[in-house]
Amino acid sequence: MYNNFELSVVKILKKAEEERLLLHHPYVGTEHLLLAILNIDQDMANYFANYKLTYEKFKKELILIVGMAKKESKINLYTPLLKRVLCNALENAKENNDGVVTTKHLILSILEEGEGIAIRLLLGMGIDIDEVYDDLSKNTKNNNKKLEIYETGVLLNDIIDHNEVVIGRDKEIDSIIETLLRKKKNNPILIGEAGVGKTAIVEELVRRIERHEVPESLINAKIVSLEMGSLVSGTKYRGEFEEKLTKIIKELENNQDIILFIDEIHSMVSAGGADGAITAGDIFKPALARGKIKCIGATTTYEYNKFFSNDKALMRRFETINISEPNLNETKSILLKVKKEYEHHHNVSIPNKIIDKILLYTDKFVKQKKNPDKAIDFLDSVCSKVKTNNINNDEKRKLYHELEELKEKKSESIKNNNYDLALKIYEEEIKIQQKLENINTKIKPVVTIEDVITVLENKTNMVFTKEKLKFLDKALNDIKKELFDSEQYLKKLIFLIKDNLLNQKGFLKVYLEGPIGLGKSTLIRRLATYFPRVNFIRIDLKEFTEMHDLSKLIGTSQGYIGYNDEHLLNSLKTNNFSIILFDNFNFAHESIKELIKEILKEGYITDNKGEKIYFNNSFIFITDDSINKNNIGFNNNIDKEENNELYTLVDDTITFEPLTKEKLADYLDYKKIKNKDQILKEYNYEKYNYKNITKYLNSLNFINS
Repeated sequence: MYNNFELSVVKILKKAEEERLLLHHPYVGTEHLLLAILNIDQDMANYFANYKLTYEKFKKELILIVGMAKKESKINLYTPLLKRVLCNALENAKENNDGVVTTKHLILSILEEGEGIAIRLLLGMGIDIDEVYDDLSKNTKNNNKKLEIYETGVLLNDIIDHNEVVIGRDKEIDSIIETLLRKKKNNPILIGEAGVGKTAIVEELVRRIERHEVPESLINAKIVSLEMGSLVSGTKYRGEFEEKLTKIIKELENNQDIILFIDEIHSMVSAGGADGAITAGDIFKPALARGKIKCIGATTTYEYNKFFSNDKALMRRFETINISEPNLNETKSILLKVKKEYEHHHNVSIPNKIIDKILLYTDKFVKQKKNPDKAIDFLDSVCSKVKTNNINNDEKRKLYHELEELKEKKSESIKNNNYDLALKIYEEEIKIQQKLENINTKIKPVVTIEDVITVLENKTNMVFTKEKLKFLDKALNDIKKELFDSEQYLKKLIFLIKDNLLNQKGFLKVYLEGPIGLGKSTLIRRLATYFPRVNFIRIDLKEFTEMHDLSKLIGTSQGYIGYNDEHLLNSLKTNNFSIILFDNFNFAHESIKELIKEILKEGYITDNKGEKIYFNNSFIFITDDSINKNNIGFNNNIDKEENNELYTLVDDTITFEPLTKEKLADYLDYKKIKNKDQILKEYNYEKYNYKNITKYLNSLNFINS
């Protein structure tokens, strides 16, 4: 029931319970409710001051007539009359704009009942109850019309959390206020990437309105959030949508204090436009042009350019306010401000150094989202993880179970009018609640760097702790047995991977060069299978020898067939940790090579739709077979001069040495192959290395058999 009460009314009910406790009265009645109203609601206190009724006078009269009990009662029980008053107030509120109970509804309900201690005290103080009722009823009737806008939208003034705070957005909020105060074109539209805080800025504007920190003309403003989906819903037949929207626009014109807020405002361009019908934007345009309604919009830059800007007439009705992503210092200030809220909510302690780590990791590993949203989400996840790991489930579960049983017994006792038993049960409830509070107080863990690392691992699918990287030691032991002469290369690869992960670097780039047939690609593919959670992508660049093959990587240009099809690198947008193998680099077209170099240099590329693909959580391995046949023994200087730019862009280069006669002999001994001397004479190891050795040996065995 309290969900339909204004926040001020809930505070009044709590205050009424406090007044009852201070006066040692056994029940909460209408007299305590009226006393609380006079204490909290300044508007009603000023109204009753005209009748020479004040909080102090009413309380003095109440004590004089009713007195104070000697024994204090801790349990709050409402009188049947007060319960009727609240129910009647709720029924009366349903006839109002939004069905929310206000202070005025409470007073009118008390007066309508016409009985109770509050009424007797008012009569005893010489107040004309009928006059008060007629006056308040008259003033209320003007507001009793039920508005469609409140049925369809959500009044932000009632639902926002007033304890939250928005940091560093004063300039943007002031720009919104200035735009709303204009005579014409008084409709601000907030444009910025998802997660930069567009909706949070509007909510902060609501808080300023509630705190009266806005110009006089906006003090009584009510901001209603409206979704296009809620407008369309329930309009089955042609014309219903237009009729519903037109009614809302008329209500906005007749109620200048209501400001419309449309998140994802680009959706109004097409909303309701099925089968040739006019859209929401077409209906809004005239009212927006006249300046009769005020509308705040919010959308992303991409969607604004794609949808909203195509309707030039609609675009002219709005004043653009760009919302940029806060820098790291501004984001840090925001996190330090909201830190106390999350400490209180999760019952944990967050050192300031944790904030620095969260900023570092989100900036490095979470490129797809924007600050402050991604940093706050990460902080919330870390606190939730710590809270989950440090709760004493068994003890708390038992206490909660006992508490629920006591509540049922107490309710049953009250129904049976056994208030003495209900009071004893209530005292038992207090004891159990105290035990729960003691447990929560004792269990107030401190968030550590290890907790942050654990959440980072869960979000990125990467592993950053030495204990969890032991699978690489197993990979070394297994693969070196499978792939002959791979141990030295494998050790260097694993060293580079461990160094990257233990130091939380994220982006690893390794160039593997050497003649064909030495197992460069096989080594990476086998190693990738040992990672617990990885998105492995192998791109054979032998298939990318033409310039148009570029579309396979980043998508087809707009206007061509396949524009909306997925491309090879599309999975990086949703998969956090990826191992990408660019195989046979030397075969790729120059445009493909330049694209790969751009990835190595910048850490991201832009696809055909203008969306960035980040490689910050990726390990990139490039294999290259371009070795001069005459360079036996490896003249590395010549080869490195030819690929000088590529060498400077990677973290390290691993050079695979070609197969020699001695190594081939060792390989044959390792495989326990017969006819060793014949194979050493016949097999062209200088050309093929290990590439065709298995096929050659199988054919030799077939001939000999």
